[in-house]
Amino acid sequence: MGSEEIILQSLWSFVGLHENYLNSLCSRFEKGIIPNVVEFLSENWAIALYHEWFGDFCLRMRQSTQGMQDVQNILEQAFETTKNGEGITREQISKLKDMMEPHTTRMI
Repeated sequence: MGSEEIILQSLWSFVGLHENYLNSLCSRFEKGIIPNVVEFLSENWAIALYHEWFGDFCLRMRQSTQGMQDVQNILEQAFETTKNGEGITREQISKLKDMMEPHTTRMI
């Protein structure tokens, strides 16, 4: 997992988060893609996850976008694409992004 010291309080930031917030940590670790978990979770992309207000931010974003039809359409499309267990390709992500209204993008 890594030889660096782990600060237990930092791990509490991950309690309740879906694995996708952690860039598919479990499956990538099992495949040997991530040899050092501590180092992986110390990278720049992960710093926001440690912030005490990150959970509140996620909740507010979810609430803000919940009633937006373009977001709902994107979520439905993404669900259909991934329900057989496959991931979404970069090309598919690009198409999903194109479905988002400009005002939604500005708001996010």
